[in-house]
Amino acid sequence: MRALLLGALAVALVVELLRLQVRAVSRLFIRAVGPLLRGSEQRRLSGATTLALAMTLVVLLAPARAALVALWAAAVGDASAAIVGRAVQAARGVSSGKSAVGSLALVLATAAGAAWLAGVPPILALALGCVAALAEWPRWPLDDNLRVATATAVAAVLLGVR
Repeated sequence: MRALLLGALAVALVVELLRLQVRAVSRLFIRAVGPLLRGSEQRRLSGATTLALAMTLVVLLAPARAALVALWAAAVGDASAAIVGRAVQAARGVSSGKSAVGSLALVLATAAGAAWLAGVPPILALALGCVAALAEWPRWPLDDNLRVATATAVAAVLLGVR
């Protein structure tokens, strides 16, 4: 798994560097995956690459169960927040920003995965879901995939999830 993640990350980083430096590669990349990118991702690393980076770091550095919870939080929890948050905001006529309902979806999805996949007790699973949601909120330059995965992994280790 580690070798596979490192290989995938290496490929992703090479593609990203080429697309950010070579105009022809950038045009081809945008034509191929442009609709999947957020506006800011056209000028910086894509969310998919930062997710691959987060997954690789967590798998290499965290104990197995903590890594599993962190990967779930970044891949499923964060995606749940985006899907639910956007759906509710669209229904209300709002078009941007984080939402409380999206954060709640992140908390619940992360907690469910932590309990189900890693056998984390429910109260600790909810705590890890809250950590993931708090890590997602800031509008820092650091991508939320990295923040959610690393914060959740660190919290899981500190709470004894190994």
